[in-house]
Amino acid sequence: MGRGNICTHNDYEGLYYLDNCFIETYYNTNDASSETMTAKELDEEGIKYDFDGKQTGWAYDEDISRLNYEDMVEIVCEELLERFPSFYRCDAWRGDRNNRDKRVVLRNSLFDIAVADNEWSYAWLLLENEEARYDGRNAGLMARHWQTYLEAIKCVLVEIYGEAIGYGGAWLSGKKYTKEDVA
Repeated sequence: MGRGNICTHNDYEGLYYLDNCFIETYYNTNDASSETMTAKELDEEGIKYDFDGKQTGWAYDEDISRLNYEDMVEIVCEELLERFPSFYRCDAWRGDRNNRDKRVVLRNSLFDIAVADNEWSYAWLLLENEEARYDGRNAGLMARHWQTYLEAIKCVLVEIYGEAIGYGGAWLSGKKYTKEDVA
């Protein structure tokens, strides 16, 4: 699990969160033949669940949840690559020296797009490319494009999952965006 409180620090950066209820999956410990369900589906059905299933009969499925995470990354990346051909796939890590907690999945000459486990959500971050940040000639280009890229991250999450949550400050969730907000 991530540390929580994922945020950005530079002028041309931002993020949106996707609640992990769309990714975390549970199985029925009393019926091996039943389908797995995401936390979102269980919530919608009014079914209680817990990590080991001892109290509710619905236990966390680490393997399926990991596959759902990889599917999320793949689908979101595909959508963003269709919109912005300047990005290419990447598999790198960013963070401070002691905690590389942001998985960079897309990159272009100005920005990295990363995903990070935020305990209650997955943070999708637009980060200034580390090389471009120190090249003063790129500030104008970064200023011109960052809001477009950030808005696309929000729109893709909403199109696929029905919602995205904006950054609201340290330990606060921000506005929830739905299909009505991005139409």
